[in-house]
Amino acid sequence: MSSNITILKWLLALVLIFGGFVLHKIFGVLASDLPDKEYVWLLKLISEFGLFTSVVISVGFFHHWIIATEQRRETEQMFQKVLTRYIDGTVINATKRGFVGITNKELDFSEIMHGLYHGDYVYWLITFDPRYKHHCRELEHAIRKGVHFRMMILKDCPISELCAGEIIDYGVEEFRQYNRLFLSSLEDIAGRIDSRTEGSLGVFVYDTLPSIPLFIILRNASKMMEVYNSFYLAEPVGRMPYLHWQTELKAKSEYSFESANWNMPDLFEDYFKRRWRMECAKLRQTEKNHMSYPDFLYAPASAKKKCTQLAGNGRNLVRSDGSSSNLTGI
Repeated sequence: MSSNITILKWLLALVLIFGGFVLHKIFGVLASDLPDKEYVWLLKLISEFGLFTSVVISVGFFHHWIIATEQRRETEQMFQKVLTRYIDGTVINATKRGFVGITNKELDFSEIMHGLYHGDYVYWLITFDPRYKHHCRELEHAIRKGVHFRMMILKDCPISELCAGEIIDYGVEEFRQYNRLFLSSLEDIAGRIDSRTEGSLGVFVYDTLPSIPLFIILRNASKMMEVYNSFYLAEPVGRMPYLHWQTELKAKSEYSFESANWNMPDLFEDYFKRRWRMECAKLRQTEKNHMSYPDFLYAPASAKKKCTQLAGNGRNLVRSDGSSSNLTGI
């Protein structure tokens, strides 16, 4: 539609140029042939108006094709400098570092659970979110579908009491009750997961410093990693918006912050792996001393070692065509 309007504008301009010239010639001849007529001044006026119109429109054509084109080129160069200096450092650079956007309000946990598929891995680092107890059925369904969850949950400890003190309308005891309820729900899920289930669950209950709320998805089919992270403020994290990040899964794990191609999803994943290794070291040390370790929950019961492993650590991710790919190992 806009191209047709542009064509009509140029046709009108051409008509005015040649039409004005024709008026100038015709009425100029008439004014010369009829010099003694009373209305000869009108003929001359029309002739001059035709010439004026033709000249003005011709100058406009010349300006548009030659001068205006050069002006547009200079303006584009100036705009490009501004774009590079200001916008590229924020919007474009954010995209390069993996930023996708911000959730409208809360993280849609149900939508994420329904969007997981066989062979996907989910890394989960949280402290307090009372709504997750309502999604245990979806969590169990995803595990039975072949999804592997690796979770780190804050236990009852002095740090959890400090966290509870910052949250509006939640006391320390209520904080503990929700944590116990969530852990109890995970224990129930683990009790129903047997060796025939293709997914797995590994949960460390930690008492070290809490990080930001972190939800990492390693998608097996698309070979993409998605990360959602939020912040601990005065509201439970379930009521907070989340930042959304995304990047391609690497063929091997590498800490790339010193590289020019670093991105936030890789840094988040690296951080979770470091925290996971710390908990695994505690587990191994306890087992080495022939003692039980109550802060590790896993399922199936016959696959304890597998449940301590992250994606690509000791096993390959399964492709949709049945082949395997060793990804993001630690």
